[in-house]
Amino acid sequence: MVTWQRPSGLAAATASALRERVGMSARGGVAAPERSADGEGYQRDENKRLVSVLERCPLLAGLERREVEDIAALCRFQPFPAQADIFVEGQACDGLWVLASGRVRLYHSAADGRQHVVSFRGESSALELGPALDGRTYTATATALEDCVLVYVPKAVLSHLARNYPLTVRNTIEQLCLELRQRDIATAVATLKDARGRIGCTLLQLARQYGHRTPGGVRIGFRLTRQDIADRSGVTIETAIRVLSDLQRQGVLRTQAQVIEILDVRRLQHPTNCGECQFDCSVFGQAAFGGTANLL
Repeated sequence: MVTWQRPSGLAAATASALRERVGMSARGGVAAPERSADGEGYQRDENKRLVSVLERCPLLAGLERREVEDIAALCRFQPFPAQADIFVEGQACDGLWVLASGRVRLYHSAADGRQHVVSFRGESSALELGPALDGRTYTATATALEDCVLVYVPKAVLSHLARNYPLTVRNTIEQLCLELRQRDIATAVATLKDARGRIGCTLLQLARQYGHRTPGGVRIGFRLTRQDIADRSGVTIETAIRVLSDLQRQGVLRTQAQVIEILDVRRLQHPTNCGECQFDCSVFGQAAFGGTANLL
């Protein structure tokens, strides 16, 4: 039997029905929150950590803390070791995963083993929002690039949010539009630009998502292998190695411990024709960064 903390701000009848639905899901395959020997104290600490994560998730932006606490009471943490699949393409989806810590790679796989990276995700990201909402199968595979902790939000909770918190509907639409534009631009770049242009665009987009200024330029705060760059850009590993090596020799960027620092943004933008490009890559910037849109 699953024991939930009593939500303080939800209507009693709605909360009871919601707990029953989530409890049924837990018995059917969604693991119940783990409990430890110190019982209630552990659960309080766990709820505080859940609230802290969910407050940073864009889908819940604008909600009051007590409302987030009500939602957190119906969610749970789930750890994943490095290289573990969180879900796979074609698998049935019955809820939403929100990344609490770590890094995740979202990608498509071809029959011959090739992969195309859809995106890399960092903390507070909601993974594959579309399938979580329509209940269909996942359209990509999510793999932990390092030890990760995620928050699982059951489908029943998502339905409750849509009915009772109109603000989350607006947030969801905005997030879906953002993801759609990002994927559309990434696909168009992979189709219309040459290898150097693809890799340049990939680096500039990642800099908008995860970059921060340094005395030497812009550092992408996300460890990336040559294979990661190749898969994200839609080129072979040999091409990625050659282009990245050329850019390092030219003093455009440098790499240390798989972290890339762009030393000359303008020279990286030039072969990608950023000044004449019709794609608005500002959609790869996060509002939380404040000046990210003007970072490059």
